[in-house]
Amino acid sequence: MENLKDQFLLDPSIAYLNHGSYGACPRPVFDAYQAYQRELEREPASMLYRNFSSRIQKARERLSHFINCKSDQLAFVRNATYGMNMVAQSINLKQGDTVLATNYEYGAVERMWEIFCNERGARFVKVHMPLPHQDSKEIIQFFHDQIDSSVKVITFPHISAATAQLLPVRDLVNLAKSNNAISIIDGAHAPGQVKLNLEDIDADYYVGNCHKWMLSPKGVGFVYVSRKHENNIRPPAISWGNISSGNSSLLMENDWQGTTDISSILAVEDSIDFLNKNEWFHQVIPRCTELISNFNTAILEITGMKSLYKNNNFEPPQMRSFLLQEGDHSELHSRLFHESKVELPVFLDFDDAYFRVSIQAYNNHSDMERLVESLKKFL
Repeated sequence: MENLKDQFLLDPSIAYLNHGSYGACPRPVFDAYQAYQRELEREPASMLYRNFSSRIQKARERLSHFINCKSDQLAFVRNATYGMNMVAQSINLKQGDTVLATNYEYGAVERMWEIFCNERGARFVKVHMPLPHQDSKEIIQFFHDQIDSSVKVITFPHISAATAQLLPVRDLVNLAKSNNAISIIDGAHAPGQVKLNLEDIDADYYVGNCHKWMLSPKGVGFVYVSRKHENNIRPPAISWGNISSGNSSLLMENDWQGTTDISSILAVEDSIDFLNKNEWFHQVIPRCTELISNFNTAILEITGMKSLYKNNNFEPPQMRSFLLQEGDHSELHSRLFHESKVELPVFLDFDDAYFRVSIQAYNNHSDMERLVESLKKFL
């Protein structure tokens, strides 16, 4: 498969290995996005009044087929952080309840849970899960050891942001069910990187982004809600509550949030078309996995640290994180970018320090070679 770098708008002088943070939108999708914006400005009332519900529903149906769920179980939101807030605020947490989470939640989501639990007298407990993981049973046991009758919510990422671990979400959902707990999955990095089947995962709530690995424009994600909870959820902003093609609280309360630009939502259809046209799961992602795997040993030799992956089942197809030795790495991100034009994130807010490599269709061998040579200089 040929490299698709010319299909993206990224600066060609930069080895962009940070797709996981903000995504990148292909030219055809971005062109469609801008066409929707021009359509909106030509006749705002048609898009936002006469045709609003039908246009949103059409995009929702395409997304539901892509992630395998019923369309009326999905609401569009602006990003996964907003979606997680929407879910958390709808949970009736009470004094004495416990929220169980991993010890490597996304920082904004961890802060959200801490604030909500503190305000409501609940406990926020992080399950310590040392890396590398042995197998799925080990992870389930870590959670199981922390469960008691106070646990109301079990929440976890599908793919962790800083440590880039692909977690056994179906097993964790089953654990939550067997303990009468609500399962909430932060799927920010999963849609478009792994082939999702939300009906099979069967979580109570699943929150995802479209702007990352699905390649949609910035400003669109989704919240999936099980039938059990679809009338118990509403967004932080209360609007008219009567503009939707659906009839659940999930859709009636969320679809219309006042005047806004829905172009990024409409462009989800175009991003799915782009993925399908380029045989993403059969051609592009395997090439990305091969590229990052080919440089894994070289990076570990430079860092002098152990791999975070003892079991391949925990490796996301397009992301890897690497441990850094003890020391001051506060300048690493800046030096990589300003001195080598290598863009990737460095995480210093955990017990250990990490950097993460994301590989997308626009990356090639030379990007990874530049990273390796830069790490030799800066570590």
